[in-house]
Amino acid sequence: MFRPIQVLGIAAKLAEALSQIPLTSDDTASSSTSSLSKDVSSSSVSPWSLNFSSTAPYLFSSTSSLLQQWGNTFFPNGHSVVACEIAPFTLFYHGRMDSETPPSPEWLAFDIEMAYGIMGGSPNSHMLTYQTTRPVKALYFDGESAALMGLGQLDTQMLQVFGNVSGPEQSGGGFRGLYDEYARAHGLCDWLLEKGLRGDGWGYEGIIRMNAAFEMIWCNFTSPSLQLLTHLNVTAPLMPDLDESESDSDEEDNAEEKGKTNNRIENQETSYYPLPPTPTRTDSSTDPSRPPQPPNWRGGRDTLREPFLAFQTWGWFSSATWHYGSSKNGPGLGETRAKVLGCGILSYYSPRYSHLSSLRALDERAAFNLTTEGFWHGAENRTLALQDLLRRRRYHHLENATAHEAALMRSASEHALRQILEGDGTCSGTDWTQLTNEIVRITATHLQELRAALSRYPRSNDSSVRKWMIDVRAQSHSFLVGYLEYPTDASLWAVDSALFRATHARCRYRYTRLLGDLGPAEADLRWAVEETFGAVCSVLVSVGFGIERSWAAHFQKPGRSKKRGDSDMLGELGALARAWNEGLEELMAWLGWADQFAGCSEVCAWDERCYIPMWPLIGWPWGGGPPRGPPGAGNGSHPDPYRPPHHGGGGGGGGPHPPPDHPDGNHTGGWQPPRNRRPSWGFFGEDDLWEPKCINASFFVHEF
Repeated sequence: MFRPIQVLGIAAKLAEALSQIPLTSDDTASSSTSSLSKDVSSSSVSPWSLNFSSTAPYLFSSTSSLLQQWGNTFFPNGHSVVACEIAPFTLFYHGRMDSETPPSPEWLAFDIEMAYGIMGGSPNSHMLTYQTTRPVKALYFDGESAALMGLGQLDTQMLQVFGNVSGPEQSGGGFRGLYDEYARAHGLCDWLLEKGLRGDGWGYEGIIRMNAAFEMIWCNFTSPSLQLLTHLNVTAPLMPDLDESESDSDEEDNAEEKGKTNNRIENQETSYYPLPPTPTRTDSSTDPSRPPQPPNWRGGRDTLREPFLAFQTWGWFSSATWHYGSSKNGPGLGETRAKVLGCGILSYYSPRYSHLSSLRALDERAAFNLTTEGFWHGAENRTLALQDLLRRRRYHHLENATAHEAALMRSASEHALRQILEGDGTCSGTDWTQLTNEIVRITATHLQELRAALSRYPRSNDSSVRKWMIDVRAQSHSFLVGYLEYPTDASLWAVDSALFRATHARCRYRYTRLLGDLGPAEADLRWAVEETFGAVCSVLVSVGFGIERSWAAHFQKPGRSKKRGDSDMLGELGALARAWNEGLEELMAWLGWADQFAGCSEVCAWDERCYIPMWPLIGWPWGGGPPRGPPGAGNGSHPDPYRPPHHGGGGGGGGPHPPPDHPDGNHTGGWQPPRNRRPSWGFFGEDDLWEPKCINASFFVHEF
């Protein structure tokens, strides 16, 4: 169905250069070395022929990191609309600043630390705990889809609701509070209802999103799928004013209260507690007039008297780290309480959205020095250019998506969601997230190990080179062993041979060989897997064949290297080592797994966490807390123009004012920086993102 990306061009481009390295003729060794060097270094296009304009690695990578905090923070502008299922008896939390039960729709947090982080520490804090009573299906938008500041995090939702990334015409201008956030929540829930995809206690009853940890917009709080377990007033007594000393009478009162508390503990009931009344509130949620703020955003003297405010941000941040998933520091768990349904993964990275992908290809052609076919021309500063290519997905957005493409996604997602509800047997049952994540974990490690082995080329004498070659060959063989049958004739180690083609085919189709006819959504995923892993196979099998060919030429036969001469062999293998290493570097840049190669360089202590900036738990470039705003802009004696989310405990929120001296963007839900390839995210530098560090609770504490 889809035209393959041109990753196999490596075989055609390298075949001539590699095949010129002789296995038996001693007098052509020097000429073969120079031929390879010339082919690799002077060509206007990289000989590895990876198509950087293909969307296959983007679709693959976004699928592998679904419901993982780490990858979706590095690449916050999601492109996917995904069906998920939540197991029965899963707990959710909803914080409030009043004693009411929530209207519909409102927000739930997967972790109580997130709910309390936003809604706790106020003069009237309440915590509601819910539990699902049956398997619940939900819609999930990947990326930092609940972050309301930045560049494009809300695009997928906006296209799903409004058909554009700007939303409806704004009348009057100015600050819109949380109007846009509630418009998205109502719009998504209404769309599911209108299309017959949810109802009273069935279908897709919520929308999962992420900023610092995961939340869910719950569409209908009278649904029997959700049971209220507890409704507690968690308001904590204020600490004494710093200017007042605690009197003896206060100490006596505290001692008396402590005695009462101990007495209550000794006499508490051991039976099950009674459940609160079933909520019957049917009114619709609206933009609150005074939305709460995350604790590290709050100002004013009274906040110093809140006993747990300083630790609330740390608790919220810590809960987000529980769902990091895979990183340089090793594999980990994502948000496991929601499970992706394999035939319900739809993405704007699908080749079906050709207009969007073609415009992106045009932009990146100029930005990254690519040919019209997407091949890399190289760059004067190779290291920096490859770094930019590695991170390029971070700056993707959907502003160029047409109304037709938005309608296509709505139609495709409606069809896929309905098929899942009806259980029509068209789903293959493939766990695409697990499959792609397995490939990423194994391949990323192998690439780093092989690069490290290649970089240790000794450039000294025959004995050292032989030891190096044994190590490199072993590293390469660990990948080839599942696909390669050793030939009886060493001359078959050419990249244009039947042996190469058979080995590459076994590799490329390792994960998809048995898959038959698939629906459109799964066909896209199979394409992405075959193209992405096919590129991995193309480079690693080519490098492996070159290693085996060199081993046969220099070390397989007794006395072979002595006949060649040390200088000839060292020069030849040195050129090959550089070429192989460049191939691995370009493959890593093409794959774009920047999140897999980032992590804390040290092991964090027990009271520390590996930190990357996650909205709204971010460091502020102005120092201390967020900047002050004009009177009346927010809560507290030092109001803040960056109005954060009002939730029922989750991570979404309303649109903040733009910071001073920055123009409004054309997205709803908050200020957006100007769109370009390398935007300023406006609220933090990226040093902490690409070079994570260990922090403790004091990181989020600032003076007001």
